[in-house]
Parts: sequence; structure tokens; C-alpha cells
Amino acid sequence: MVTAIFSYSCMDGIIRYLSQYYNVITLGMFRYWFFILFVLFLSSRNRYSFIELSNSKIKYLQILRSTILTVELCLAHYCFYKIGLINTSAIFAVGPLIGTALSVIILREKVGWRRWLAITSGFIGILIILRPGLIPFEPFSFLALGCAFLFAIYQILTRLVSRYDNNDTTLFYTAIIGTLILSSIGPFFYSEVKNIDWFWIMLMCILALIANICIINALKISEASLLQPFNYLHLVFVSIIGIYIFNETLEIPVIMGALVVIGAGLYTFWRENLNN
Repeated sequence: MVTAIFSYSCMDGIIRYLSQYYNVITLGMFRYWFFILFVLFLSSRNRYSFIELSNSKIKYLQILRSTILTVELCLAHYCFYKIGLINTSAIFAVGPLIGTALSVIILREKVGWRRWLAITSGFIGILIILRPGLIPFEPFSFLALGCAFLFAIYQILTRLVSRYDNNDTTLFYTAIIGTLILSSIGPFFYSEVKNIDWFWIMLMCILALIANICIINALKISEASLLQPFNYLHLVFVSIIGIYIFNETLEIPVIMGALVVIGAGLYTFWRENLNN
């Protein structure tokens, strides 16, 4: 799981670099092309046909879920470029807390007062990071917060579809819908790619592949709830990349807010495991 998070962090750093010169929709298109090849390879190993993989009991919900992820990824990559890896990832850290809150509304799960307190603390941490009224309004910071909401909805819908479809079908819809969406609009934003940048694009796709393989194998070994806290290492890794490669500044309010959010998130995971 640590290898997966590190790979994703390095991939985000590459996207941060490439987004200075190429449209994020085009970059997402390249990434999804690689992703669909990976999914088709997995399905061939498991001897699933295209018809079997696409046979979903809740097809429209699978399409909605996959569309949300595609939009979220493109917006998130744009935020990397506009406000940096550190600030974007610090805001994204509130995602699991949003997911816990939404699970009450969408999945009818029960959340006790302690976890509601943790969720409230997490949003206080986000206010510390955003500092509304104390610093000039930064629309891209709120766009990053919107991305965290979108990703939380995606995770909730993923848990919902898992009640009806197997993982192979869900992975197939994630890949095919994203590929179709970005392939239909990506060419309109395409610009000539320098030879050296093809190397970075390929590395971006390979790192995403490594991360996916590691997560799949980690989930075979351990429960998802036990692996979730490792996601917070992403903020540590991208902070190192942001500071030493892109000369980003790690501000004190961002550190304080991120610690509050991470602490609240870890407490929420601990309570969930305790209840299970």
C-alpha cells in the first residue's frame, strides 16, 4: 500500500510538471488509454468476455460513478497546476471525512456523535487551510474542495455498486467510461508533445499501473479499512516533491490544518474498526 501511495505521489508530481505545457484533459486521455489496456489484460487472464464484464445489474449507476471519477481527476490535475501539490493534497485529505458524512445520507449507515465530532473537526482543519477572509479569495482552493466532495461521492457509489456487481465489472466500467469520455474530447485539446515529454507521459501511466497493481494485491492481503490510513502518506510524499522539485512553500496554517484533518480522519477510521 505504501508503494502504491508513493507511485501515485510521483505520478501527481509528473502531472504537475506536464500540466504546465499540456491540457489536463489530454493527459487524462493518455492515462485512461493505458488504464483500459491494463483492465483488458486482467480480464483476459481471468477469462472474462467483454459481454460478461459489461453485464451490470446497475448499469446507469456504474456510468454515473465512472463519469464522476473522470471529471474529478481532470479537475484535480488542474488544481495541481494552479495551487500546487501541497495545498491541493492538504484539501483532498478531508475526502474520507466527507465520505463518512455522505454514507449516512446515501447508504443509511449509522455514525455516532464521536465521528460527527471528528467530521466537524476535519472541516475546521479545512477552514484553517483556506483561511477565508484572511487571505485573498482563491477559487482554485474551493475547486479542490469540490474535487474532494466528488471523490467522496465516487467512493460512496463504489461501495453501493459493490453490493450488486463484482470488482471486475466495476473496474471495467471505470476504465471504459473514462476512456470514452476523454477520447471524445481529448483530441480537441491536443498539442504537439515534445519527445522528452513522451517519456514522462509513459512514466505517468506506468506509475498509475504500478499503483493499481499494488492496491489490488494489498486488498487481497488485508481489509480495506485497515489500509485506508496509509492514504495520508500521500500528503507527506507530495509535500516533499512539491518543496524540493517545484519550490512550493509549506505554510504553517496548511501544516496545522492538515494535522487537524488527518487526526480527525484517523480517529474516524479507528472508530469504524472498533464498531466492526
